[in-house]
Amino acid sequence: MGTTFESIFRSAFAIIEEIEQHGGEAYIVGGSVRDYLSGSEVGDIDIASSEPPERIQEIFEKVIPVGIEHGTVLVRYGGESYEITTYRTEKGYQDYRHPDEVTFVRDINEDLARRDFTMNAIAMDRYGQIVDPYKGRKAIENKEINAVGNPTERFQEDPLRMMRAVRFASQLNFFIESRTKLSILKQAELLSHISIERIAEETIKLYKGKGFKLGLKLITDLGLKPYLPQLNKIDLIKTIPYISLQTWPEVIAYYTSEYSEAGVKEWVKGWKLSKRSQRNAEALLEGLLEYERNSKLTPWLLYQLPSHLYPSFARLIRARTKMDDHILQKIEKEILHLPIQARKDLAFQPKDLLLLYPDHPKGPWISETMEKLEYAVVTSVVPNEFEKIKEWVSKWNPPANS
Repeated sequence: MGTTFESIFRSAFAIIEEIEQHGGEAYIVGGSVRDYLSGSEVGDIDIASSEPPERIQEIFEKVIPVGIEHGTVLVRYGGESYEITTYRTEKGYQDYRHPDEVTFVRDINEDLARRDFTMNAIAMDRYGQIVDPYKGRKAIENKEINAVGNPTERFQEDPLRMMRAVRFASQLNFFIESRTKLSILKQAELLSHISIERIAEETIKLYKGKGFKLGLKLITDLGLKPYLPQLNKIDLIKTIPYISLQTWPEVIAYYTSEYSEAGVKEWVKGWKLSKRSQRNAEALLEGLLEYERNSKLTPWLLYQLPSHLYPSFARLIRARTKMDDHILQKIEKEILHLPIQARKDLAFQPKDLLLLYPDHPKGPWISETMEKLEYAVVTSVVPNEFEKIKEWVSKWNPPANS
């Protein structure tokens, strides 16, 4: 399978070899095998083993018992972390997420039977040989998302798998086969049992996917939209972004700027997002509205936009306006030509204002005047020179008498 194959899985193969030398069996499983076989970038590499967690802890030096009750430990090896989970079967999902009963087994085929989709029910040994009892490799070749066994049972075990199916369709540009699709359509209401945090994670991955337009169509067609706060009130087909959005603040700013009656706070509350997400969404929305009012990148817009949001803002403009992909370079270039980068760069500071008006008691007038001054300098109404600013304040913006 070539040097690339070897370099991707080298450390994982070394772990498997170590387990085998101690009398056990192990395979690489799940998403990393799927990604490798589909030609996608390989993410986290997970390993399944015949050995129980206690035995893995004996074999390796650095082991963290992250989910030992479910047979999972984290092994640090070659500077990387690898989840190793004991082969297991599962029964009963009364909470629609966690199995009521987990049984450790010795056969990789039994372990693969509990997985969600055939493309994820593939294992690979350290020689690159594939174990594929559900024809997952064929599903990958056909670009098909197909539930393992009975799709109704798979989605009843964990209804989030319905969102995962749609998210995979977006990420991989695969289609969902008809039996699996029909099962989602019939059981969509089960999604109401799933926490909004888990749904939010899948939803943002869908928006980031190269096939996000397909994903948004599936959300609508398969009846999943009613369970997505705020998005359930929007026509997701007519409002499709021009390019994929990568973060929740981008998604929120995109919709609240035109398509949603709800404000940023309602979106954040509905999806249980962080205060940081709210601040970023508000900054992006403010910038987008300023951009659309003026049909250009104004100095004041660029000055107010936090630097960590430049890529997000560039994507947002492209998603709304179909502008070319050089917008980020344009933002970064024009930022450099601003008269100042921050208030501390002003040639005239509050102490200078107080010296200019020694008889005025301290009060809100100081910050109000500095805000006007900041805006005037950024928008080139007055140069950032001490004497020019002093004259501008004295002549045009003297504080009101208190």
